[in-house]
Amino acid sequence: MHVKNVAGTKDASLFLDPLPRTPYNSSTMKSFIRLHLPILGTLVFQGILLFWAVRADGRTLPQVASLFSLVISILILITGLLPAIVRPQESHTIVACFAISFAFLLFIPFEISDMPFAQPGAPLIQFMPPLILSRLINGSILLPMAIHMSARFPRRNSMPTRMIVGAYIFSIVSLFLFLIASNPWQRLIMLMSTLGWFLVAIAFFFINLLRAARDTENLQDAQRARIVFFSIAVAEIPLLMRPFSIALNLDALPYNVVLFFQLFVPLGISYAVLRHDLFGIDRVLRRTLAYGTVSILLLTLYLALTTGMTALFADSLTSRPIAPLVSLFIAAILFEPTRKFVQTWLDRILYPDRLRFQNAVQEIQNSLARANRREQIIHLLNEIFPAQIGAEWGALKLFPEPDVPPPHLTPGWNTRLIAGSVSFGGYWLGTRKAGPLYDSDERARLSALGQQAAFALAYANAYENLYALNQTLEERVKEQTQLALANQKSVAAYEERQRIARDLHDSVTQSLFGMHLMARGLAAKSTPEMREDLVALETQARETLREMRLLLDQLRNAAAEENVNLTEAVQGVCETFAQRSGPEGGPLLSITLEMPKGVILQKSIADEALWVIRESLQNIIKHSESRDAKVTVQKDAMLHGTIRDFGKGFDVNNLPAGHYGLRGMRERVLALGGELKIDFDEGTVVSFTLPLPAAP
Repeated sequence: MHVKNVAGTKDASLFLDPLPRTPYNSSTMKSFIRLHLPILGTLVFQGILLFWAVRADGRTLPQVASLFSLVISILILITGLLPAIVRPQESHTIVACFAISFAFLLFIPFEISDMPFAQPGAPLIQFMPPLILSRLINGSILLPMAIHMSARFPRRNSMPTRMIVGAYIFSIVSLFLFLIASNPWQRLIMLMSTLGWFLVAIAFFFINLLRAARDTENLQDAQRARIVFFSIAVAEIPLLMRPFSIALNLDALPYNVVLFFQLFVPLGISYAVLRHDLFGIDRVLRRTLAYGTVSILLLTLYLALTTGMTALFADSLTSRPIAPLVSLFIAAILFEPTRKFVQTWLDRILYPDRLRFQNAVQEIQNSLARANRREQIIHLLNEIFPAQIGAEWGALKLFPEPDVPPPHLTPGWNTRLIAGSVSFGGYWLGTRKAGPLYDSDERARLSALGQQAAFALAYANAYENLYALNQTLEERVKEQTQLALANQKSVAAYEERQRIARDLHDSVTQSLFGMHLMARGLAAKSTPEMREDLVALETQARETLREMRLLLDQLRNAAAEENVNLTEAVQGVCETFAQRSGPEGGPLLSITLEMPKGVILQKSIADEALWVIRESLQNIIKHSESRDAKVTVQKDAMLHGTIRDFGKGFDVNNLPAGHYGLRGMRERVLALGGELKIDFDEGTVVSFTLPLPAAP
């Protein structure tokens, strides 16, 4: 049972809402606070810590930080905060908190050699500069936070929460013991344990990323993890190598070089966001951010080009006010081609799946325009198109099938196929195997594709109906042609019968008539002994002439009626033989007839059966030396006839030459698909069976 699409209503269980809306309630507010409060708390804590360290050190921010470190910190901060703002999730909140702490750590340069290890007799915290103390606090927070982030990003693993809390406690306790150490050897031990803890946390983070990158089931997550792993590894390897280079009195990696390598973090994350949908940011938003950045760069280029051309034309043009106008005009001409060129290459680099999607839709639309069979359309939409766009599955359900998606599958997009006022069914697409959800632009293209598919189905139905009608017309033409040929054959047969009837009338009938007259004349002039034989000859000639005229009537009236009464025809033949006198006196042949009344048959079958009966009776008279015969005719699904005599019989395999009666009977019966048998049982028994057409 299909579901009708009633105007103004929608069955939510069957078709997805393309723009789902989440109602505002108290749980939404609690979720917002739970996800954003840690981010706000981390920002406030880091700001207070930085403000305290700078004030306590007696310097200003420009004195303790550089513009380059400020730019690097802001880029890392934006990279971490943006996913948490756009797509609030627990894992994104952890990433944002880690990015805030890491950005504040990089903002002020930090060297291990600046720590006062050689001040014995009092806790180390008494000699620790505020800026270095704030960096140590940041580091003690970042190490367990790295473990926390690796347990929840890029995917959640089985690490229990108590172990994450234990990592935070262990890191804070280690920092506290390090700060209260009063002897140099105690400080060295705590420093080595802190470095070991640092290596363990970083190794744990990279191992989890490597496991996610090696996942063969979820290829998209694996690709994201590989990009994050590569970008963070390239960025942090110099940072890990710098303490060892300083311990070996080698300044091979200046701090600005270490800061420069930190650019790989925002670059790698940005690439994973734009190309592989890291953090699940909407494609429209990602595209807007990318195009916005490019537009700003193009606008900057536009202004620089305008300023440069104004300065160039200022000296060459006699009127200085014309120079800015000429510059603006030239820059405006160059701006739009440049923007289109940059946008095209941006789509090719960052959004190859989008271009592939557009090409796939265009190719399917071209194929639908040429399709004229339902099977072709079903194959295109269920197999070809999903494979081209990377969808997991596609399902086209046509009425009278129920227009519901396949069970146990979650569709990513669907539409009804309606052409005019006729609904053909529904079409569902699964989510992409590796890629974001279908955005608004792709949904619009899919809707247009669904509309074209509906029209293609309407055309296919019309084409198939026309094809079926054409086939019916061909069958009818064939039947009419066969009927015309049959009629033509019937006309030819009728004309041939008329010709044979004329020839028989002009030759045999006239000869019989002359024989009849001659016998009558001779009988009148002959002696009494001969007169009796001549009278018998005259009678036989008269009967033969009568049969010939009856045969001529049958030939001339062959097309007069389709069905005849076989019972009456057989009775007439039997009476003809019984009325003729034999040479010894009495009837020529005494016939016993057993046949039901009113046996109506087609003329062609009745004529052949009557001919076989007549020919068999003639053979009895000529060859059996018997004057008794029995004719039995029965009708069921077939016509059964038996002609029996009680004479001497004959050898059917040793017939004299020139006798074709039995051969003619067999040929006539076989021509109608029947069977003829000749047996010997106290005489000769001729039996035949003729098939009858089924009753209409």
